[in-house]
Amino acid sequence: MTIFRLHSRVNRVWAVRGLCLTLVFYIVGYVMRMSSDVGGVQSRSLLKTRDFQKAKLENVGTSSITIRTVATTKKQDLLECRSDFSDPYNTTTTLDLAERTYFDDLIDGQYVLPHKPVNEAAYSDNLEPLTVIIMPFTHVDPGWLQTLDEYYMFSVRNILDGMVRKLVFYPELTFIWAEIVFFSMWWNEQNKEIKQNVRDLVKQDEASTSYTSVIDQQTEGHQWLLDNVGVTPNNSWSVDPFGHSGTMPYIWKLAGMKNMVINRIHQGTKAQMIRENGLDFYWRQFWTQDADIFCHCMPYEVYSLKSNCGPDRKICERFDFQHVEGVFYEKINPEIDNINVVNLSRLLYEQYRMKSSLFKHNTVLVPLGDDFRYDHMNEWDQQYVNYKKLMEYMNSKPEWKIHVKFGTLNDFLNTVYKHSDTSKFPIISGDFFPYSDRKSGYWTGYFTTRVFDKTFSRDVESRLRAAEIMHSFASTYSKHWNRKYAGLVSLARQLTSARQNYGLFLHHDAITGTERQNVAMDYEQRLFSAYNIAGKVLTEATHFVLSRGKNSGPSNMKFLTSRKDSIHLAQHNLVKLFEEGSKIVIYNPTGQFRSEFVGITFDQYAIEIIDSKNRSLVYQLNPVFSSNEKVSKSLVEVWFLTEIAPFGVETYTVRKTSRPHKGQWASISVRNMKNLVLPSKLKFKFKPELSVDGMPISIQNEHMAAYFNENYGFLNRVKQLSGGDETGIDIDLSFVQYTSSASGAYTFVPDGPAIPFINTVPNIRIIEGPYLSEVQVVCPTIYHRIKLYKHKGLVGTQLHIDNTLDMASHDMASREVAMRLQTSIQNEKGTFFTDQNGFQYIRRKRHPSDKIRQHIERNFYPLTTMAFMQDDLRRLTLHSAQPHGVASLESGWLEVMLDRHIFFGDGRGMDDPVIDNKITETSFILQLEYSEKPLSDEYYSFPSLDSTVMNGFLNKPLQRMFTTMSLTGFGSNFQPVKSDLPCGISLESAKVLYNYVSGAVKGIGLILHRHGFRCSFRSKSDCEYTNLNLETLLPDTNNLDIKETTINFVQEKSSSRYLTLSSIEMKPMEIKAFFVQDTTLNKHLNKTILH
Repeated sequence: MTIFRLHSRVNRVWAVRGLCLTLVFYIVGYVMRMSSDVGGVQSRSLLKTRDFQKAKLENVGTSSITIRTVATTKKQDLLECRSDFSDPYNTTTTLDLAERTYFDDLIDGQYVLPHKPVNEAAYSDNLEPLTVIIMPFTHVDPGWLQTLDEYYMFSVRNILDGMVRKLVFYPELTFIWAEIVFFSMWWNEQNKEIKQNVRDLVKQDEASTSYTSVIDQQTEGHQWLLDNVGVTPNNSWSVDPFGHSGTMPYIWKLAGMKNMVINRIHQGTKAQMIRENGLDFYWRQFWTQDADIFCHCMPYEVYSLKSNCGPDRKICERFDFQHVEGVFYEKINPEIDNINVVNLSRLLYEQYRMKSSLFKHNTVLVPLGDDFRYDHMNEWDQQYVNYKKLMEYMNSKPEWKIHVKFGTLNDFLNTVYKHSDTSKFPIISGDFFPYSDRKSGYWTGYFTTRVFDKTFSRDVESRLRAAEIMHSFASTYSKHWNRKYAGLVSLARQLTSARQNYGLFLHHDAITGTERQNVAMDYEQRLFSAYNIAGKVLTEATHFVLSRGKNSGPSNMKFLTSRKDSIHLAQHNLVKLFEEGSKIVIYNPTGQFRSEFVGITFDQYAIEIIDSKNRSLVYQLNPVFSSNEKVSKSLVEVWFLTEIAPFGVETYTVRKTSRPHKGQWASISVRNMKNLVLPSKLKFKFKPELSVDGMPISIQNEHMAAYFNENYGFLNRVKQLSGGDETGIDIDLSFVQYTSSASGAYTFVPDGPAIPFINTVPNIRIIEGPYLSEVQVVCPTIYHRIKLYKHKGLVGTQLHIDNTLDMASHDMASREVAMRLQTSIQNEKGTFFTDQNGFQYIRRKRHPSDKIRQHIERNFYPLTTMAFMQDDLRRLTLHSAQPHGVASLESGWLEVMLDRHIFFGDGRGMDDPVIDNKITETSFILQLEYSEKPLSDEYYSFPSLDSTVMNGFLNKPLQRMFTTMSLTGFGSNFQPVKSDLPCGISLESAKVLYNYVSGAVKGIGLILHRHGFRCSFRSKSDCEYTNLNLETLLPDTNNLDIKETTINFVQEKSSSRYLTLSSIEMKPMEIKAFFVQDTTLNKHLNKTILH
């Protein structure tokens, strides 16, 4: 779910006479990516209201960063940077809430919620009228204990068949459906009559949606709903992700959502929220008051009907009337009759009243369902008939003042709004991690479980995004060049298939790694399919633009790295060279000019590299090791500098020559190695004088120097050579392991503190050349590399870290391995910052329940793309190319969990061991920066501009292709954009949208994001501080209709009327969506797309 640019599952919901169609894409905490001068009064309780805050804000003034639009304004005047990152809008923060929470209020290990006594709640003299909404639903995971297809075949098809029949038969009955992936499978099997019946059942205002951190997946589902069913979602239903990110409320707001419902947050936190009247609240972003969304938090541990009628689970279990022949039940509940209805109605009434005592309003939502319920036709009758009798009896008791009815999520929310002063609801900022359901259970293990698949999904994400953007350029330029783009619709359909497979993996039991092994294999196959499709589309679209549309034949390009299957790492493809030369094709999928070194493996070293301007390039020759101590005779790694325009494509011709005219051989030195076998024909410079055990190890460029432990080869110090503190900081990098007999796929329960993971002296290799230097550490289970590029720009200011970890072929039972950085950064103990879905950055502290500092598991948080720690003027940032769990257990410490081998289940539903580990490669960038102003961030912060740019480059890598076929008739490059996008603005998505029913192309959807960043750090980025000129992204705008929309391209925004393409204003942190349509192709935009 979040996770985290956090975990996605595809859903949709509907209500019959309340059929509520819900689209869901879970990314549990994984799954996106400002600076200012105003502070605020810290909140002491949740009893801060919207009215109170608005009054305070009138005195505070604006708190957003403004980037003025006058082009002649000096750069330093264009930014208003915050120096105080305390609580600017006087909200209650989840950080403060945790400090006030009493985490020891438990009975038998279960957290206790502060209900009123039954006599006070149900039988006092001043009872208020109570409305109870019974909401039938089913929760269908698209892969968990069974695969997607197995669930559909054996359960889901039956549920949907029964739903259509029973919702017509019982006019009062309502039903909530989630998971569009299942609904679309079923929909495609139905005839026109059934489809129309479904459309008639769905109420237009009842569509709701569930947790997502992938805007693309959200768009996919919402567009499908609009085209097929004719509805647009307005509520979010998110009851099963394992914790909740603070980014999701903002994303849902941008998609047109008005409300959201959540469930799985720390039960101790729920208890404190109840004490402070806060289970219903407005969820606010730290940096703006303009994106609040109403949130209802369900009080009990899970969403099951057996847990949700009230506080007594044993009583709630008595009101599950499912009885399927042939299924074993420990107890079958009797049907309601004229005799037992009296006592059972009283019991249920008391539970409803006690549940209502947890809220400030007199409306209770009671979900009536569970996992894969209503898959037998008779359950519909059993639940409806019995609950109908209970309702009629309770509604007939005037002294109870209760009205119970079937309803939908929308019915519940409308009732709350109608009978409550919602302006008095509290406001909360922050997120709800980590999640805990009981005292010993902190769900922090899944942040890292099956990290191979998490990493694979990032590869798919970056390639899919690149393919969609290039496909969009091919589409727009085909019109500009007056050339037919044969793949316009067919490739768009293939991209849809890739998005659906990728989106399925983002479900909260997939990207989390909390599914059974056979289900994980099914997910991996789907990722592999998406990976290959995205690659095909990218090569075809690149082929089209390089030929200026003149060559529409199939592409013969291949990728420099590719995967042969779904279970192995990507491999470097060998580029064979011929006399006439081979072409290297490199695509920059970002809106910034990129100057980077690229490494390619050849079986020739006597080569010439010629760029698109016919210049012969200097290159560095690095060794390829065939074993620990032996350099390959036939292969070399060639590094050269690429310079590529925003969204541009550059080609490089590589030819055989008699000798490497401009090739620079790297030097090699080693430690802890008896021999180094170097082929004589390769002219690498071996340095025996440096290959002495115990000698100091260091690498450096003009910006910085890195020093390494002479015995183990691990980093131990970094010093900046240009600016900053030239004394540097200590950074002791090591690998540690936790052992556990109680961890599971979900939870992390270490036996104690970590112990060293590397117990043998490793082989160390130091490679140095004119373009990069690298320290390689080779151990039996891990291959660790740190590169330093000799680049004058931003790329040369960081260390690039790669780890290849093998937990599959060694005895790694019940071990959990982490990379730990112990530094001289003097941060408060346990205090650091992590990203929320790669979008914003929140402060973390040692968990307040861990007072004696023995509960390590409580202090891990989701890392999606970035974590940093800081003291007064220094900041150390770790950028990540894949999701992990991260912690700062001591002052100056930062550690990232790399992989887990789990031999036991943890009793959370999927109790299988996780022992299908694969060789996994993880990549990081380590960045040291010095601030010109003190860093006193209280609750949240922002990266520097340089950090924002580098993180984007890491997670949106150059797409590298090659071909050995002739490219006669092809251009040497493609440069669709004349200049960089303005500072901090990124094009997150560009995709061709088509109608799912008719197949007609609608237009192109653009998603842009203006990142916020801290301005107190010096920047090496060369970009302009201006408004966005959208015309620079399009070849011509004469026949284009461009509208600003919700981020799902479903609803046009009123601001479209004032849209000026040449100067689009975006405030820092804003995400905006634009729909671009060729008016010569479609005249009925508002009818086909925008609602």
